[in-house]
Amino acid sequence: MNIFEGIVAALSRYADFNGRSRRSEFFSIFLFGNFLLFVMFLFYNYFGKGDPITDFIGGFIGALIMALQIPTLAALVRRLHDIDKEGRDIFVVILPIVGIIFLFMWCCRRGTVGDNRYGPDPLAPVVREAG
Repeated sequence: MNIFEGIVAALSRYADFNGRSRRSEFFSIFLFGNFLLFVMFLFYNYFGKGDPITDFIGGFIGALIMALQIPTLAALVRRLHDIDKEGRDIFVVILPIVGIIFLFMWCCRRGTVGDNRYGPDPLAPVVREAG
């Protein structure tokens, strides 16, 4: 799965907090949102604030970043489901520094092989019935 397929997969399940997601799906949407944030940061630092066109373009990029928050959060919860953790385990980030490290390590782990309580393995080959 390339980065564009991952972004499309995450956006197609916009607010779906059920099921499981592959690592590539989560990291695609996460990196895309952070790329937009970086572009907005560079844009404002290069062109400055106050110009109406700059403010409009910056506001548009900011709106895109805000729109990506829900699908990124949903993909994160589904990613946690893939390693057989509950969605509320996201609150580990409340712990300073250590929580972010744990969450990052969890997101990098391979998911549970086979079915788990949240659904089928997203990496399992799809068996299609004839007919």
